[in-house]
Parts: sequence; structure tokens; C-alpha cells
Amino acid sequence: MPVGLLEVEGTIEVSQFWPEGRSDADTTKVVVNVAPDAIRFRKNESSPFQPTQIFDNAKVKGRTNTAPIKNGKLTIRLQGIDAPELHYMPSALSPAEKKGLTDAKKLAYHEVTHSYRQFLGATTSKALHDFLSSTGEATLACRVFTHVDAPNEVFDTYGRLVGDIEVTVAGKKVDINHWLVEQGFAYPTFYSSMNDDEIEAFLALTKTARTKKLPVWKNLAKTIPAFNFDLREPKKNETDVLATDKGPVILPKLYRRYTNWSARKKAKITSQNFQKFLGEGSSGKPDTCYEINDFLANGVHSATPRNFAEFVEGGKTIKFQPDGLVFGEAPSTLVGADGKVITGF
Repeated sequence: MPVGLLEVEGTIEVSQFWPEGRSDADTTKVVVNVAPDAIRFRKNESSPFQPTQIFDNAKVKGRTNTAPIKNGKLTIRLQGIDAPELHYMPSALSPAEKKGLTDAKKLAYHEVTHSYRQFLGATTSKALHDFLSSTGEATLACRVFTHVDAPNEVFDTYGRLVGDIEVTVAGKKVDINHWLVEQGFAYPTFYSSMNDDEIEAFLALTKTARTKKLPVWKNLAKTIPAFNFDLREPKKNETDVLATDKGPVILPKLYRRYTNWSARKKAKITSQNFQKFLGEGSSGKPDTCYEINDFLANGVHSATPRNFAEFVEGGKTIKFQPDGLVFGEAPSTLVGADGKVITGF
């Protein structure tokens, strides 16, 4: 379990969130402060923080090859949560999928490749926007933090820093990740990179939100509904969608897989049913997960890895709760300008 702590001091622009901007409730951009100790690390609670510049001119190598800081900004994936999708576009076809495809089928897939949304995607994004706007400030000071021991633990495979964001609202420090789950605007979604204390904190918040039947719990579906190709990303300030932004919601991670399959099915790229598509995973890599009790009792190295598809029956019936699984974190590697792996802060 990581005992180190990485902190980043920066600011958040409220206007990035829908309906002013395009950001949804669980991904945001943070402007890193221009200061020698804006990014700092301590290896344990008894050690002092030390400034670090290891992210300067570095690259995160995973499913992408990208700089962690672009134009002074870090992209943050809020750890431990998944909010209903505001804009998810079906993934690009793999080389194997493209092989032998006619131009007509490629065009058919292009024609169904749009930014789709889930019910509550707009509602939850606006809720976060309005909460941050309540300060009356256009830009908020924030602290990003994540418990890690090594640089390779900081970023996900897409180059996003995985952590919590703390801001001050009405004179109180608020962990945005916790606030979203506590208010029922996001599901807890755990990854194997999280430590037990982080998971336990979300489980406690989830219990209260579920008991109160707050938005994401009130609308949680037990079966996967037919894919709605008419639910698209709303334009900026297109707030009239809020009036009808309510309906069955599945865990966003499952929704993303279902979107990928639904677009391929409609364009006749695949003949697989959803159960088989989910079981085979993206590019032949199934989603690995662990049952929560097994993970907490035995840890990532001893818990039994499972295929996410085991928890969906017949491509339709959902046999898990959002807080009942821990997903395997896809690896990433932080390398310096010289191409060598960065091993320490």
C-alpha cells in the first residue's frame, strides 16, 4: 500500500465544466502554479516534502505517448469515481477490425461515431459546475494529491494524473471526489492502484448516498437498456436537455464498453453479441477486476483476478454493484527527455 504522497498546487477554471465548457464531472484540467515547490513529494508521513521537477520534459508511455504537463496544465482523472458520461465517442477500429472491411462499412462506422451521453451526464456535470461557481470566483486555488511511492504510479495509461482535488468552498476545504460520491453525482469506481484507506472512505460515503437514493443510485439499472443513439453530447449552454436528463444508468465503465459494441453492431462491423465482446475486451485485452472483499482481504497480488464479463449475464443482466469491484489499472511508464525510465522523485 503506497505511503508516499505527491501534491500539486494549482488552479481550476470553473468555466471548463459544462454547461460553460465541455468537461464532465470526473475529468478536469488544473493549471500548475509557477513556483519551485508547486509539485512536491514526501516518501512517508515522517519525511518532509521535497520539490520535484521530474515531470518537466517527461512523457507518459501507455496507450498514448504524451507529455503529462501541456501548456502548463495537468489533466486530472478524479480517483475512485466515475460520473455518468457527458460525451463518450466509440473507440477507433483496431487494425484487426479494419482488415478486409469494405469502404461502405468503414463509412457506416464513421456515421455512428458521435459523442454520446448517458442519462444524468448533463445533470451531474452542471451540479459540479454550480457548486464551484457558488464561490463567486472564476478560478479556484486547488490542491491535487495522490498516494504513490514511485513515478510510474502517478499517471493512468492515457497520461492523466490520478488523484483527488481539494478546493475551498464557503470557507471549508472540500475533496471534490468525495463530494461527488456523497451527493450522488458519481459512482465509486475502484482501481487496483488505490490503497485500502482510500477505498474505505468511498465505501462509507457510498453507503449514505445509496440509502438516501440520491441521483445515481435512484437511477441505477439492473439490466442494460437498449442503446440510445439519440442521446448526444449537449452543446455549451444547451441546458434544456436537463428537463429530460433522467433514466436508467449503468456504471460508466460498462457504458463505454456497451457504446463501443453498439456502434460496431449498428455498422455491422461485428457479429458478436455483447457478452462475447465484453469478455474478449479491447484489442484482445479483457478488463481484469477483483471482488472488493477479496481485494481488501488479500491485496492485488493475492486476490483472484476475474474477467469483468463474469459479472454480466447474457449481455444484459448486471450482477454487480458499482462499489463491489476493483478494476485492474492499465500500466503506464514515465520516461525522461532521454527516453530512460524515471524511477524516483
